[in-house]
Amino acid sequence: MAYSKTYVDLLERFSRRGCAICGLLLHDENRYIDSLLYEFANDAGIHKVFRRGRGFCNHHSWLLAHQYGYSLGVSILFEAALDAVLEILESENSPFQLSRLETVVSGWFGAKGDTRLAGKLEPEIPCPACVSLCKSEALYIETFAEYWSDTTFQSAYEQSQGLCLPHFRDVLRLMSAPKERAQLAKIQRAKWEALKGELELFQAKSVLNYVGEPFGAEVDSWRRVVASMTGGEHALLNLTRPR
Repeated sequence: MAYSKTYVDLLERFSRRGCAICGLLLHDENRYIDSLLYEFANDAGIHKVFRRGRGFCNHHSWLLAHQYGYSLGVSILFEAALDAVLEILESENSPFQLSRLETVVSGWFGAKGDTRLAGKLEPEIPCPACVSLCKSEALYIETFAEYWSDTTFQSAYEQSQGLCLPHFRDVLRLMSAPKERAQLAKIQRAKWEALKGELELFQAKSVLNYVGEPFGAEVDSWRRVVASMTGGEHALLNLTRPR
């Protein structure tokens, strides 16, 4: 039987720490940023995207800026965004001055700021990096739900650290068979119960004047529970999902 690349990617990621979907999203994000800077910094189409988007979102803009050795590419891309902003400002004819009629009307009803210029300065399109990652996330979630009954897939998942809570919810929403949902929930619950045990051990060993066994695998349980309840660090930033 031929399996999709997404299936294989999930299967491989189960052997690593943390939520498999979060891990794949972080990998995809880094690959997207690297490819953009390495191959498309001088691409006219990408410049148009940066003009319309006024750059990327805050998170992905700074991720671009932190890529070592790509300062020239970052400067070229964000110059396109800056040019678009300057053109908007230059196209406005005295945007901060009200006409005589507007001045009179403002006096009648109370002065308010002119939001027209601010509106023109808003991004015309969503952050392309966020859009790309949202598509990837949807594909991973759909593939997980589709292949859950596959014995190899399920066995590999049982050996993993489980999904984070946001992705666990997303997968459950796509599972139509009650038996499959119950089976996944049972396995996931066992993983969270084990994590709770590690947290309690960590807390006991963290008490002042504790005398006993040194820290073991539970030493980072406090970080893992944050990732388990909210998603991997930066993995879900700016991604929209049902609440």
